[in-house]
Amino acid sequence: QNEASDGTFEMKLVVPEGDKLCVGSGQKPYDQAQGWINIDINDRWSPDVVADWNDLSMFADNSMNWVVAEQTVEHVGCGDAQGFFKEAYRVLKPGGSLVFTVPDMKALAQRWLLRLIDDYIFSVNMYGAYMDSEADRHKWNTSSEGWVVALNKAADWGNVQVGIGVLPEGSQLARDWWILEMGAVK
Repeated sequence: QNEASDGTFEMKLVVPEGDKLCVGSGQKPYDQAQGWINIDINDRWSPDVVADWNDLSMFADNSMNWVVAEQTVEHVGCGDAQGFFKEAYRVLKPGGSLVFTVPDMKALAQRWLLRLIDDYIFSVNMYGAYMDSEADRHKWNTSSEGWVVALNKAADWGNVQVGIGVLPEGSQLARDWWILEMGAVK
């Protein structure tokens, strides 16, 4: 904090340097040495920045190459990810990429109905693994087609796709049959 001439104090947010945002980093932060800035709304995970992803005003327009939200978008209600998609678009450089992963509910439901996974695995992916915070609960999910609609409603993305291909350097993005990967390029 800085003292102003009138004796009041002004708080300044110190934002680490980098060109990649890991939003909703939780207990799996990405490597700062690779240019990642970890953001989470919950300070219990000790992110670089404690912030709501709907307000990334501490980052300039067109300043990021990557914005990644791994297993976080399903933690907000129906339509509540729109603000985040808009903010991600704003902070991304032209040609920059938004990547997010969510549980693939179609794949999980198919395996559950065929009794290839048990009730516990299906339910944890459907409702979230509660760890003493309501933020841990899953509140919404949709199909890949639904995510494409949501992304295109939020911003004028140049390319929206299922799957992301190459992973950003320094990320730890998990890949498995039950994970739906979505990518959008500004």
